[in-house]
Amino acid sequence: MSTSFATRLKQLRVSLEESQISFSEILDIPTASYRKYEKGEREPTLSVIEKFFSHPLTENHAHWLITGEQRPNATTSNQNVTHENITQSYNKDFETQFIKTIKESLLFICHLGWFKTGKEVNFESCGKILLRDLEPFLDKQTDIQNKKAG
Repeated sequence: MSTSFATRLKQLRVSLEESQISFSEILDIPTASYRKYEKGEREPTLSVIEKFFSHPLTENHAHWLITGEQRPNATTSNQNVTHENITQSYNKDFETQFIKTIKESLLFICHLGWFKTGKEVNFESCGKILLRDLEPFLDKQTDIQNKKAG
């Protein structure tokens, strides 16, 4: 499986216009391991193969990737799944921005002095501030999920 799998893996990555680093990050595979798969130096584990079958960017290509049979057209097989949608739905940037926003909101709440010894905390107000700040992220994620479903 190594040589032909490795060749198909590289062909898939190149057809999706991804670098080894970005493709390994999208699939949540360590880059060093990914490079070994692409060179044919290492066989993918079942958990790695499962990632190809379950990720929207590669699921239509997974059977071909593993068997070499019935290669889908890279531009038509994922008609409803654009690189931008995948990146946004899976994206580490989304996670980073989400966490950053929560942190900033909590710092703001702390600066208001709401978490002082002997003071009763109004968690409802804290929740409203967090929701206000996170609402754009939640709306964006909901839109992405709706596009995937539709």
